[in-house]
Amino acid sequence: MMIYLSVDTTSEAYQSGRALGFLVPVAVLLVGIWFATGSWRRVRVPAPGVTPDARTAALRVRRRRTVLIVLGALGAAAVVNAVLRYQPEPRAAETASASAGPVEADVATRPRTVTAPAALDGYRLMTEEQAAAYRQAEAGRLPRGRTWYYDRDADGRVDGILHVDTTQWSQKLAAEKRRDSITQEFRNFFAGAKSSDAAEYPAGPLGGRLACGHYEDRPSMSICVWSDADTLGTFVQNGVGELSEAARATLDFRNASDRRT
Repeated sequence: MMIYLSVDTTSEAYQSGRALGFLVPVAVLLVGIWFATGSWRRVRVPAPGVTPDARTAALRVRRRRTVLIVLGALGAAAVVNAVLRYQPEPRAAETASASAGPVEADVATRPRTVTAPAALDGYRLMTEEQAAAYRQAEAGRLPRGRTWYYDRDADGRVDGILHVDTTQWSQKLAAEKRRDSITQEFRNFFAGAKSSDAAEYPAGPLGGRLACGHYEDRPSMSICVWSDADTLGTFVQNGVGELSEAARATLDFRNASDRRT
């Protein structure tokens, strides 16, 4: 279950508000400069051999032009800065193959079937009987979607937990993916997991993005998440210290469980 942060800093609304919040004070400053230089622009300085009015008019033009040039330069710099800072991210529902090439893009859009692999990377899928106690313990707080438990050392204990949710199964997830970017999904996810060392890794041929981190209160456990336009999956591993190793195993499980036909 996701914990939602108060602000999605990758949304168009936030980015537009940030740009506007930068430009408005600059506009106020420019107006202030214009009025503050009013007396300087209107000064009368008589000169020998030149009628006061002609001298004043020429000086006014030069000073007005100087102020306008300065204000124009400041305004242009502010606009360029605001444009460069405006970097909204597409919503997750729009990024099915954002990181995929032409071949991967074709794969990512094919009809899908999600099934857990029976065995992979040393993990073995636990039977319903073996996993019954874990399902019962987690029943009150399991997220939506489907969850599978894996044993790696044949001791009957869970060493890996694979969870997958898709927009095919959950209208709520579909709505969230239309609202949030993948960056925001990951931010919420790792905040809920209390993980501060999350890093991104290659997401493979199915596109989207993948990231892994450690639980702060359980550093021996890694947790990885992947996301694309219509899937949010996680793989928790016990005893895997290196995040790169956790990411590799997660990518293997993603590719094996998410079948595109």
